[in-house]
Amino acid sequence: MKAIENADLGSPLRGTGVVGTRVEHRFILRDGFTPAGATAMLLGTFPSVLIREAFGRVRQTDVDFFYGSADNNFWRDLSIVYNRPLSFTRTETAIEERKQLLTDLNLALSDAIFACTTSGSAMDTALQNIELNEYIIATLDQHPTISRLYFTSSSGKVNAESLTLKLLKEKGRISGMRIIQQSGPRRRNFQYRDAAGSMRMMDTVTLISPSPLAEQMAGIKPEQRRALYQQWLPIMA
Repeated sequence: MKAIENADLGSPLRGTGVVGTRVEHRFILRDGFTPAGATAMLLGTFPSVLIREAFGRVRQTDVDFFYGSADNNFWRDLSIVYNRPLSFTRTETAIEERKQLLTDLNLALSDAIFACTTSGSAMDTALQNIELNEYIIATLDQHPTISRLYFTSSSGKVNAESLTLKLLKEKGRISGMRIIQQSGPRRRNFQYRDAAGSMRMMDTVTLISPSPLAEQMAGIKPEQRRALYQQWLPIMA
């Protein structure tokens, strides 16, 4: 995986003298989650639940899966939007419930960051020595049915939108990218080139972050975020 240099993000991600712990994204290492018929992929930055785990702060209400922190609103929102009861416990049952919902939505989950260094904070701005998740490209190559990317963060210098697009650009996988809608939500489209050289049109949709901090800082009400999710996330298969 490739570490991002300071100049790439315009922030002092390296060489600051901060001593931290390197945390790897083990959900990605165990193949992430991509249903066989996936038509879209949703990307965040890095799971706060893995940082809690690395620093011995895991709670029984933290699910061992993407967006698993009990503080994050993602699964609570999807449970309401799709009228699908979900368990919020550190159990295999809770994981399987989420996988089934994603399968029904033909929705893959991943994150922009494969590994990072932190002194304990799970805030995106506290993540240093960032290594991009190149498995995103492998997933897109192996699943040509995926034609849309959703991002759950776009603000700040460390966010899912900018990091993912940075990776795809650096690897020469996208061309002709243009913004087709500036806000409400921001949308882009581009041509994606897979490993075999085949091209396909893809688009992106940048959603409101489900993190409680983003909700607080942006003054977004849960109902506003859920309405956007209901409008733009996949329809139940």
